[in-house]
Amino acid sequence: MAPAARKGLGRLTRDVREFLLVRRIVNLRGFQFLVVLPTTAVVTVVTISAAVGILHPSFNFGTVFTWVVWWGALLASFVVFGRAWCLVCPVGAVGEWIQRLSLWWRSPYTAGLQLRWPRRLRNLWLATALFMVFVWLDNGYGMSNSPRLTAGLIVVLTLASAWIGLFFERRAFCQYLCPLTAFIGLHSLFSMFELRRQDAGTCRARCAGKDCFRGNTQAYGCPMGEFPAVMDSNLHCILCTECVKSCAHNNLALRFRPPGRDLWTSRRPRLDEAVAAAVVVGMATILPVLTLALLPGLRAILAGVLPAGSPPNDAPRLVAVGLLFVLGALVSVGVMYAFGRGARWAAGAATGGRALFAGCAQALIPVGLFKFLADLLDHGLRTWGAVFDVTRALLLDFPWNRAVPGRVTVIHLLTPAQVYLVQIGLVFCGLLFSLYAVHRVSRDLLGGREAAFAAFLPMAGLAFLLTLLNLWSLAVGLL
Repeated sequence: MAPAARKGLGRLTRDVREFLLVRRIVNLRGFQFLVVLPTTAVVTVVTISAAVGILHPSFNFGTVFTWVVWWGALLASFVVFGRAWCLVCPVGAVGEWIQRLSLWWRSPYTAGLQLRWPRRLRNLWLATALFMVFVWLDNGYGMSNSPRLTAGLIVVLTLASAWIGLFFERRAFCQYLCPLTAFIGLHSLFSMFELRRQDAGTCRARCAGKDCFRGNTQAYGCPMGEFPAVMDSNLHCILCTECVKSCAHNNLALRFRPPGRDLWTSRRPRLDEAVAAAVVVGMATILPVLTLALLPGLRAILAGVLPAGSPPNDAPRLVAVGLLFVLGALVSVGVMYAFGRGARWAAGAATGGRALFAGCAQALIPVGLFKFLADLLDHGLRTWGAVFDVTRALLLDFPWNRAVPGRVTVIHLLTPAQVYLVQIGLVFCGLLFSLYAVHRVSRDLLGGREAAFAAFLPMAGLAFLLTLLNLWSLAVGLL
């Protein structure tokens, strides 16, 4: 790397805590409470509006805000701040407040039993399955079009977080059971922001207490059970800054870095993480194609067996979508594993196919992320006018939202062709990031230039194939 490039990279990775204002804010004992408080107020209003407001989803503030504003902000936040939503999420915070018997101060008491989460469940298997259920509730049952279901989901997740917090230590719900934890954690690997230890020697030689993990009298240990001294990815870090407050050696940094670096610099993914990555990428790339191609025929077949109903309780469609979700997950994992084996064969390497599958699945995360962003672009451009309508109705008629016009405002900023051109740009950005990640993964796993290039070709071919599927499904969606 040229000296000028190194100098620029140094500025990019500078610890933002060097700025006095940032350092003072982060070091506040109540920092996390202060950033959670506004979102708690907003989520409370959203839940009440969705629970008792007008049933029409396009006129209900709760559904519009949740599935247009919140969902869009969530996806966009992955690119810059990773798991920033987890920092401000009131669902996880409520469980933590009840468990700790405090809102922000370091309490010597706890309301929980502080049991350790079962060893066999310390993985992403449950979280991946619950993510599929979450997406099925939307695609199959129409959750995003049902104010009552939207309110019910928020309430159920909050109660689950509080209940789990009463039995298990730390944020077990957020790490292992939240239906979005795998989705958020894996996409946060692409983030341009990180929390990391600065000097490994300081952690090894000078820190016997390991307060960043265990906590001390002034601060709690990491609520996600991470050990910041060896943490090398954003997968579980929720940026709560408890470790920053508890570190006696000021050895933790908050800094920006080039996007996507965790995709190839973190330790080799475990099998559950690799499968979760394959499923999440498949939900964005392979599942839409299967749904467009197979759903009508499969639903027609099931209609001859299952009793019919009215949406969203149409049993043939619910079962058909569920079967396609399972099929999509299996196909996604199978295809990525097959290409990983193909990369191993092409390279003639001793490295196992599982390692290349894991690296390939993780490296393809940008292809899926930018497809989600492309879908969001189309949805946002078509529905953002409704945000102003329902907000005005909320202010005039809270919580019923009845003061709405006869139809939702539709503002077309771009034509369908123009939207598709922007989507093509986003999809190709995802492809380029994934190609670079695949290059780094194959080089790090195989070492030799020729073997790395041979392994790169099949995995890059899969990235191109998924990109073509993305372009096709986006084009059909705009018709």
